[in-house]
Amino acid sequence: MATTFVEIANRAITFLGGTAITSLEDDTKEARACNRLYEQTRDNLLRDHPWNFAVKRASLSANATAPEFEYTNAFDFPDGTLRILDVDTGEEWAIEGRQIVTDASAPLDVVYINRVTDANLFDAKFIECYAMRLAAEIAYDITASQTVAREALDKYYRMMQSARLTDAQEGMPEKEISWLEVRL
Repeated sequence: MATTFVEIANRAITFLGGTAITSLEDDTKEARACNRLYEQTRDNLLRDHPWNFAVKRASLSANATAPEFEYTNAFDFPDGTLRILDVDTGEEWAIEGRQIVTDASAPLDVVYINRVTDANLFDAKFIECYAMRLAAEIAYDITASQTVAREALDKYYRMMQSARLTDAQEGMPEKEISWLEVRL
């Protein structure tokens, strides 16, 4: 079954006791609130955790224009980058604006969080967290209650703990280090 933003928004609205929407363009307070905040909420949630479905890799070419000083190369972020997770270089590097500056030469391999806009690609636990985060964001608009907004935010934090744990368990565990290696 395909997932749509309207379904995610309706999960949030239902939690708040609001009236379900059929479209983001509906002329209701629920639709207007969701329409105003859904992209920002999605991007913030994607940045909050390196969700497996949103992690991408790229090899970047250096810009023709080098930084003014300190570093020899600059690399533009890949399109849709929300957060750089790792830069595979033995050199020092920094993020300046939407660029990675370093003394490393091209190609520069990076791992980053991509802005995923297709709800069909979202993880099931991400969808639950997204709906609850959206509920927390729009709660006061829909209910005029700080208490309901706080409850939604608390529930979101509890859901995120579980979702992060599940997401982190999908993959190869990091190499275990023995107590002897730690002491050395």
